[in-house]
Amino acid sequence: MKIAIWHNLPSGGASRALHQHIKGLAERGHYIEVWTSSLADSQFLDVDSYVAKTHIIPLSIATRVRIDYLDDIRSLAYQNSTRVKRMLAFCQQCAQQIEAGQFDVLFANSCHYFNMPFIGRFIKSIPKVLYLGEPNRSLYEAYPEQNWAAPPCWPKYWYSLSYYKYVWRDTIRTHRARVLVREEVANYQSYTKVLVNSFYSNESLLRAYGGGGDVCYLGIDMDMFSFMDLPREPFVMGLGSFHPPKQPDLAIKALAQIDAAERPKLVWVGNIGNQDYLSQLITLSDQLGVVFEPRQYVPHQELLQLLNTASCLLYTSALEPFGLAPLEANACGLPVVAVGEGGVRETINDGYNGLLTSRRPSEIAEAVLRILTNRNLFEGLSSNGRQMVADRWGIDQAIDRIEQALLSVASTAKRPGRTTSFAVPKSESSSVP
Repeated sequence: MKIAIWHNLPSGGASRALHQHIKGLAERGHYIEVWTSSLADSQFLDVDSYVAKTHIIPLSIATRVRIDYLDDIRSLAYQNSTRVKRMLAFCQQCAQQIEAGQFDVLFANSCHYFNMPFIGRFIKSIPKVLYLGEPNRSLYEAYPEQNWAAPPCWPKYWYSLSYYKYVWRDTIRTHRARVLVREEVANYQSYTKVLVNSFYSNESLLRAYGGGGDVCYLGIDMDMFSFMDLPREPFVMGLGSFHPPKQPDLAIKALAQIDAAERPKLVWVGNIGNQDYLSQLITLSDQLGVVFEPRQYVPHQELLQLLNTASCLLYTSALEPFGLAPLEANACGLPVVAVGEGGVRETINDGYNGLLTSRRPSEIAEAVLRILTNRNLFEGLSSNGRQMVADRWGIDQAIDRIEQALLSVASTAKRPGRTTSFAVPKSESSSVP
């Protein structure tokens, strides 16, 4: 196949997954060119040795105060913001170049700024496959707060200027959100096939857009995340950006429940982050007496060393759609304690390759302490985790799935409508004991 790939991703799990998809498809003889923006992290993706060419198109998202004010006015008429207009123009430019290249299929990936990418609207001559990690959750759920809740009722102050300023801001906010929902649904409908990373993510799409996608599980490269059989040290590791949805604060609160004499250090590795939130985490850890080491943008070799010397991965993300980190930890022989919700329930079997808990800090702490103090439990979870990744979550199996999905669309390019079969081999549909 001749494949055009589009993405606008930062560093992180989604970019790492796309790297593996590109590498695997290229090694199977497929011709690939990549289109992305100047705002994406192409250095982290690092696929130049596998693709014929990477096209980096200039894009600016930042706006000035005056433009933001004009956008507020436009939103009352349900018009797109300047940011959306710039993204539309950028995608149109990408599409013109892609259509001139006579590709067999477009393989689109998520957008850092809008999640659901706009590129599908402008590609007319070839089928379009989208791999979507998740919808823009802030539009459809409490992330971290419910977007559609009414403002506080102020019966005593309805005559005050501050009240009407608040109502104005709320009106603008809800109008902008409604416009984004409209645009997301239109984008979703523009693709021939939408792939998702878990059955949980498929349910999220169904709730958000009124239609689902095809489950196409990701995989782990066990050469990249290898078991080094190093001595384990008494620290707990966390993986995820320094943002509230990843909930490192919950990890700190949980470890604070462990007696100080047994309490492990928390080493949290993340890429992008909110510096104000990071400062709050440091303050919280100081208050609760938890040794907290935040590390940003660590090299892969350092990450691998941590995964091979930690004694537990603590995974506290809220409704994570899939979560590569627990499987990467398992590949390195590291047991996982995870909050049992979202896509994590499809990768962690409680008591087999990790322990699933509720969000109660005391229950999380108890699970962590069990792994730290029970050598037989640690060894069993470690061995099962490595075997489970090898049997079920290998990278070759993931490339089989993505290749099959792209081939099926490319071979039926003339057939209208989106296919509905799940891109999951029969051997992987049953649970692991």
